[in-house]
Amino acid sequence: MRIELLPGLTNVIRFPVERRAPPTLDLLREIAPDAREVSSAIEAFALDDPTVGLRDAVDASTAEYILNHVRAEPGSGRKEALEALLTPVLEQAVMACRKAHDAAVAAGEAQQTLLQAQTEGGFWLEPIEAKTEDLTQVAVNLLVEAHRMAEEAEGVSRAVGMAQRGEPWAPVNRRGDVYDLFGLVRSA
Repeated sequence: MRIELLPGLTNVIRFPVERRAPPTLDLLREIAPDAREVSSAIEAFALDDPTVGLRDAVDASTAEYILNHVRAEPGSGRKEALEALLTPVLEQAVMACRKAHDAAVAAGEAQQTLLQAQTEGGFWLEPIEAKTEDLTQVAVNLLVEAHRMAEEAEGVSRAVGMAQRGEPWAPVNRRGDVYDLFGLVRSA
């Protein structure tokens, strides 16, 4: 078990609330990997980015599924059906983020061990290097997968949220959203 102290304190241990909290969109947003970190890892390890346009595509396919398979009449049946769409996706994304975090901690500890072994030298250096490389590769793969699943959950969440509020679904218009956010006037 890894003990994590609160920042600036030496005698207060942080309880990992995210391990016990039920999966929610807020929790997912709190523990999801930083997109910049994911982008750097993808570039450093020469991986394909599976998240390009994923959120919008999942949003559109979820909206289409809701339109075709979920009752349009408001009521408890519709609410349950919409929650049934979102809950499993959130649970899987939160679990993936937890696994990615655990793998990153294991890779970090292995790198610390490797640094110590490099300082001391010895014949065991090569197996430690191999183990560290393997753990790092696993951590990067889980990081990218956690980001992918978080993006999927965000897409499902948008479509389900609009359906729950009774709003008609419309595709994301990023340029229009930026204009609205900053109160800019759109030119023709």
